Amino acid sequence: PMSPGPSSEGLRNDALRAALTTALAGKTAPLEDLLSRHGGYGTRPNLRLAAAFGAELATLPGTVAPLLDRLGANDAAPDTPQVFLPVAAAHGWVGRLRADREVGPAWDALVLLAGDERMPVRLGTLDALASFARAKGGGALVERARQWLALEDREICFGAAGVVIEVFADRQVLAALDDPTPLLDYLSQAIAAVAEAPRAAERSDARRRLLLALPKTLRAVVVGFGTAHRGTTWLENECRNARHPDLRAALSNTILALGDKSSGQGAALAQQLRAVLEGSAKPPRDPTRKRPGAARGKTSRPMR
Repeated sequence: PMSPGPSSEGLRNDALRAALTTALAGKTAPLEDLLSRHGGYGTRPNLRLAAAFGAELATLPGTVAPLLDRLGANDAAPDTPQVFLPVAAAHGWVGRLRADREVGPAWDALVLLAGDERMPVRLGTLDALASFARAKGGGALVERARQWLALEDREICFGAAGVVIEVFADRQVLAALDDPTPLLDYLSQAIAAVAEAPRAAERSDARRRLLLALPKTLRAVVVGFGTAHRGTTWLENECRNARHPDLRAALSNTILALGDKSSGQGAALAQQLRAVLEGSAKPPRDPTRKRPGAARGKTSRPMR
């Protein structure tokens, strides 16, 4: 197998470097062939190779957007080797961001890659964005992600938000943020976008992935920003205002995760949040009109 060496060093394989030079001159087939052959696919894309490719692209002068656009536009099925090409593109674009080159095109491409329906592409984009955020790029990512919430394409909008939210489940990413406030504001906006989406959106896979990403990140935010209780106060407020059943389920799962010993938060915090979430539940309908048997099995379910 082809080893790219440590990702920060760029490509150390001569054949890949030669193919990259050829690709930048307009002949992309050799590079695409090598990346596909050594890129891995399915649930395990070769993220070391992708990162080395990104580090290499960070060093290049001039314009590389046409090459990255071509790699990113490859629509191969998720279980085929060519699906690695958009993964490499995501890391390439992040390389350009790190070098402060082609910044606008990079963000425009990354939202589409983050919102991609194929799991390997999302995994690769998540890895690229997380590496950028750990290197003090988290603030810039939050700023862009807030703009992405305004996109009209619901699948891209929710899909990209799900990936961004997952980036901030990483303790190192949170620790690298200078100020938690923009992230908390962004999470509130993402939560509101889910709650206010039309009913038709409830069938959306991307929206479902966003909801699944929330508990881990909200737990991380409470743990990471707990010193001044910023995260706790913020989460209490979200629990107090939550009305949508899907959102309440995500918040309930967050509270269950915080109540777990591994969170280091203690049972009191989880009980406090649980009381707030239960307090914001819809009042029960007129009990005289309740169908017989409608409340059976209630104790074992999470809160609504």
